[in-house]
Amino acid sequence: MIAKQLGSGTLLVLLALVSGCGFQLRGEVELPAVLQDTYIESQDPFTGIARPLRAQLERSQVNVLETREQASAVLKIVSERSENRVLSVGSRGKATEYELYDSVVFSLADASGKQLIAPQTLSITRDLVFDQNELLGKLTEADSIHRQMLESLARQVLMRIQAALDKP
Repeated sequence: MIAKQLGSGTLLVLLALVSGCGFQLRGEVELPAVLQDTYIESQDPFTGIARPLRAQLERSQVNVLETREQASAVLKIVSERSENRVLSVGSRGKATEYELYDSVVFSLADASGKQLIAPQTLSITRDLVFDQNELLGKLTEADSIHRQMLESLARQVLMRIQAALDKP
């Protein structure tokens, strides 16, 4: 009984501390009205950052259009890169640690083609300890980390757009 009360009390204290520091659960990003009907211009709209970007926009109540004719804004993916770099090598000359790297260059224009946001670059890196004995599992883990990184980059793109267009 006391342990349960102590656990509840501890939980309440932690919640108060977390809310006091400004922590918020991730929700949709409130985007400017110009993005109401957005077209994503990308070399491949079904791979890379385009997919998580589409999902993030839709969660923020944006209509993502298949053609640019009716769009109020065009979010252009100028370029994107995803790579694995060797960070350290073991005594046998095999890689033991990798740096996973993803970057995106994007810009935003309105329906008339007026540039609202000049091309900007965002990037993210993560480290991955690699074990040759667990090759399949580590490759799957690397793919999963890259997907998470793209989700994070997509959110950063929207937050950058929100910050740039909400300026008075």
